[in-house]
Amino acid sequence: MGDAPPILTPGGEVIRKLILRALNENQQLILRSISGRHRSLNALLEELSRRERKPLSTLKLNARILKELGLIDYGTKENPRPVQLTEHGRLVLTILGVDENE
Repeated sequence: MGDAPPILTPGGEVIRKLILRALNENQQLILRSISGRHRSLNALLEELSRRERKPLSTLKLNARILKELGLIDYGTKENPRPVQLTEHGRLVLTILGVDENE
């Protein structure tokens, strides 16, 4: 097993399956798409909406859920900040086997 964190060892597959079941397709898409190059959540979601042909309102709802879960962070209309993964969001992507730079 070496130096791999316990959650990423073969038994960690259970955690991976649980996360895949808990996060819907849109939430996974948003997490995988956060790269730090979008100046705001809206810019990211508008791009995803066009590219993936998904309703913007659906993506906004799923982004809000991800923020409530503590997986992403972003500013407000009054205090805009780029959307970014939290430490927990990065951990979820690691468990799912997704490279943050994809």
